[in-house]
Amino acid sequence: MFNRIHKEIVENLLSSITLSMGGDGAEHSFLFGPPGARLWERRLGVTIYYHSVELNLTALQVRSVGANYLRALPLDEICSNLKHFISENFDYIGDVVFGNRDQRPFNEWIPEANKAALAAALAACHLFKPRSELTVFPLVPVSVGSSFVSDQYFFSSPHEENPFFLEDQQQMRELDPRVFPPQLGFAGKVRRPGAWLGVYSPDYRASLKTRSSVLGALALTALPDYRHMFSGRELFGGRCTISKNGLTYSFEKVHTPPCMHDIEITDIDAGWMKTLSDKLRSPDSEVLRELKALEYFYRAWSLSPEERFPILCMSLDAVLGDSNNATQAVIDGVNSILGNDIPQGQLRALLGLRASVIHGGAPDVYDSSKYPKYYKQYGCDPIRDLELVVSACLREKIFGGQLAEHPDPNAEIIKAAQDAGRLPPTTRSVSIFNPKA
Repeated sequence: MFNRIHKEIVENLLSSITLSMGGDGAEHSFLFGPPGARLWERRLGVTIYYHSVELNLTALQVRSVGANYLRALPLDEICSNLKHFISENFDYIGDVVFGNRDQRPFNEWIPEANKAALAAALAACHLFKPRSELTVFPLVPVSVGSSFVSDQYFFSSPHEENPFFLEDQQQMRELDPRVFPPQLGFAGKVRRPGAWLGVYSPDYRASLKTRSSVLGALALTALPDYRHMFSGRELFGGRCTISKNGLTYSFEKVHTPPCMHDIEITDIDAGWMKTLSDKLRSPDSEVLRELKALEYFYRAWSLSPEERFPILCMSLDAVLGDSNNATQAVIDGVNSILGNDIPQGQLRALLGLRASVIHGGAPDVYDSSKYPKYYKQYGCDPIRDLELVVSACLREKIFGGQLAEHPDPNAEIIKAAQDAGRLPPTTRSVSIFNPKA
């Protein structure tokens, strides 16, 4: 059933179409027939002209009010989808257009009944009611002790009986989930993932954005000292889309950095994963900002400290939703999430360094005069402090405290070293959350 939005989009789309080239018309010739007709059933041909400004504005509108996956597509592709929609459904207006010589935009002379038929077709098409496909990503430094599955994404072990949670058993028999690519009998070199991340989406590019948000959240589970502790282990990337049309896969860059210790997914992660799944389904603008914040945090995960700093600033700005990026507004936002227990002078100094970097005063954070001043006054690294603040804000704002950091994988070794006097009684570093006396 169509509504006012669909009618408005059809009106705007028709305003971009004429029967003459004019000053900027782009020609589009095609055969048409009844909606759903196969190529050999299309007996009539027509030539129309699209005008780029009106078409692009309509595409932007569709991007903002259509299915969520459209936000991951280039504007040109949404324009192409709109053109395809017109050619597939031209029969609804064909009897009016065929033989007509009116030079005005279509919206000015197409009857309302024909527009309503187009609006109904638009409401039912993939721009508003898409069909999801499964895209799986192989992960190396991740292990799954307890799998998680929702209608948005899943984590699973390659050694489960049905790690892709497929209902089609015949399709499952054609796969080998223990390896990537998971094509049974693949003749090339195969790799063995430690875990699978699966994402349900109509387009693989939207799946990549969801992957980034999910793995950004997963990075929050690692203790700060281990999050960027990388080894020389060999990684591999890639993706594989499984649909009714078959299997498609590609070899791409890795999805995680080479973490020294595997991130193990267990039952304690189910709560925040369910919350994230609910947010991935939401069209709310505040929720979309939260997902962007997780994307930024994911992007910062594999970077060196000086490159990580500005991306963490973007993550903080995204989760706070401040439009002018003023330092005081960011301070107020952090306090509103974490309370006023953080030393306010130290927080102001930290976010003053943020202002220097994002406003062009110091493209490299190490070049800022505020960096050594902060280190000298507070006895801790401002890059690490910023990450502590950002991660705390993300955990509290997005997950309401559900997302807890995983236990220290070396806890027993550290305890033994402390008991033997080889390590100090406490290994907790000085930071903005543990200021020096």
